[in-house]
Amino acid sequence: MKKIGIIGRPNVGKSTLFNRLAGQRIAIVDDMAGVTRDRIEFTAEWLGRRFRVVDTAGYDLKEEIVKKEMQRQFMYSLEEADFFILMVDGREGVHPLDEIVCGLLREGGKDFVVAVNKIDSSSADNLAYDFFSMGVDKVFPISATHGRNVDDLMDEIISRLPEDEEEENFSYDGRIKLIVTGRPNVGKSSMINRWLGEERLIVTDIPGTTRDAVDTLFEYGDEKYVLIDTAGIRKKSVMFKDRIEKYGYYRWEDAVSRSDIAVCLIDGVEGLNERDVKVIADAWEAGRPVILVVNKWDAVENKDQAAKEMRADIEFKLQFLNNPPVIFASAMSGKNVYKIFEAAKGLYKEYTKRVGTGEANRVLQTALERHQPPVVKGRRLKLYFMTQVAACPPQFVIFANYPDSVHFSYQRFVINIIREYFGFQGIPIKLFIRQRGEKKES
Repeated sequence: MKKIGIIGRPNVGKSTLFNRLAGQRIAIVDDMAGVTRDRIEFTAEWLGRRFRVVDTAGYDLKEEIVKKEMQRQFMYSLEEADFFILMVDGREGVHPLDEIVCGLLREGGKDFVVAVNKIDSSSADNLAYDFFSMGVDKVFPISATHGRNVDDLMDEIISRLPEDEEEENFSYDGRIKLIVTGRPNVGKSSMINRWLGEERLIVTDIPGTTRDAVDTLFEYGDEKYVLIDTAGIRKKSVMFKDRIEKYGYYRWEDAVSRSDIAVCLIDGVEGLNERDVKVIADAWEAGRPVILVVNKWDAVENKDQAAKEMRADIEFKLQFLNNPPVIFASAMSGKNVYKIFEAAKGLYKEYTKRVGTGEANRVLQTALERHQPPVVKGRRLKLYFMTQVAACPPQFVIFANYPDSVHFSYQRFVINIIREYFGFQGIPIKLFIRQRGEKKES
């Protein structure tokens, strides 16, 4: 499948065009320059042709460490894509950085078109003519925000894009979706880069480098995965003071909702802190099983004692996880990094497991024989039957005569019985109590 890269200097509207072609808001869009940092990809379709569209960091010559890493990602994109859309800002006219990027494309022998963005009406089309000075044959005045002339741009690109000899499968179907999460600077992007064997994601010592939720397709052994890198999660009161970080938080929530398993990284040197617990608890409450990865283990001294203390800390602070996989790893050295996928396969099998209604009812009867629900306000509770109504995560419904009177402690007791008979180790189980005859709302 061919790749179309959207490139240009910062703040010319690359992410806006990317989102329009993708048909959904994937990349964070803001008036602040330099919002996009990592490469973001999505499969799009135009005139029956499917292709990968790639959003890239804006090309800039500033020397800050994050800017340098962004330029490395920019140069990687020059090697990967088959065709390029050079985005420029029609309101600002030709910028020296536009000419530099244009020169880089020519030097690399890349096929490209120039899209003059922010031309919202035909009366402003003449602003696009200035860009012929860059030595190009054709320019396309467009508005990525409003969609103006984007169809003409894409028609031109599709007509110049070579046919695929064999189309790659970029579908998410049949893939285990892993969200890699944690507080800032615990090594999330480094871990994904280690798995991929390339510097796909920007890595620096500066917390908050990653902003978007970046999806990457990956295969290990006989399984296919989607790896979702996310922004480091800090306190809401802190993140919501910065509008870009706020967007990153909402992207994180969306990424959790479309994932299957949360790979939560903990800094092995700093240990398990309150912020780690909050991020992990949020993923669990969203119904996602958790793999705990104690990263930077190569930098930990007295490893045996440190591991013992870490396990005790996890058991005390994260007891709600129900015996999660714990892996001591190092993205830097590569130690144990692929054990995460072994754990993910096991969790996914439990996460997707279904129990027959007959089996579920036998377990409910066992629970009632062991411990009858208490009398509440003189009323004897009756639990009639139980059935599993969903997987991913597993959800069970018990029908009762007085559903509102079933105490959470008794629900927890039933969940423990379910685990005893059916497993679901490390998997969040949802249990609902409903009135007999009540139908679940669609």
